[in-house]
Amino acid sequence: MTMGRDPGILTTRDGYVLDRMLRDWQPLAEEWLALLKRKLSADRLPMDAPVPAGLAVIDARVAFRCASGLTDSRTLCLPRDHVPGGAFLPITTFYGLALLGLREGEALHFDRPEGRHDWVRLEKVLYRPAAPGAPATQPTFRLIAGGLAGRAIPAANENGPGPGPGPSAA
Repeated sequence: MTMGRDPGILTTRDGYVLDRMLRDWQPLAEEWLALLKRKLSADRLPMDAPVPAGLAVIDARVAFRCASGLTDSRTLCLPRDHVPGGAFLPITTFYGLALLGLREGEALHFDRPEGRHDWVRLEKVLYRPAAPGAPATQPTFRLIAGGLAGRAIPAANENGPGPGPGPSAA
């Protein structure tokens, strides 16, 4: 990060999404538009570069703290994925946009429409999805032909072998 430059770095995907938002989306406030333009001036990762650990990207679950004292964890998302009252934080909000591209420990200051100054700090990236084409990090399993041959599997609504009271009411 150079002196006087905002913290953060954008992945190719996140930069593309922000470019599209600037071109196609009508922002509700001048201050939000100014924040979007600041984000677009951030450095960008080359397309084939690995995404550094601790970088907030779209679909990452992040823990953050803001000027009001609020601490929370949310998943950064596109506006279409947001459900009011859910655990998502759309990048069309001030905090969502400000967090995008920050690395753990970095903070970004910005102005609000009501004339106050605000900031948000990325405390930790709790989860980040694997990049497309990246090797799976979850263990794989193998299907074995005939693995259940010879085993009796009762129907899902039965209590087991023999007479009984019938399916449980649980």
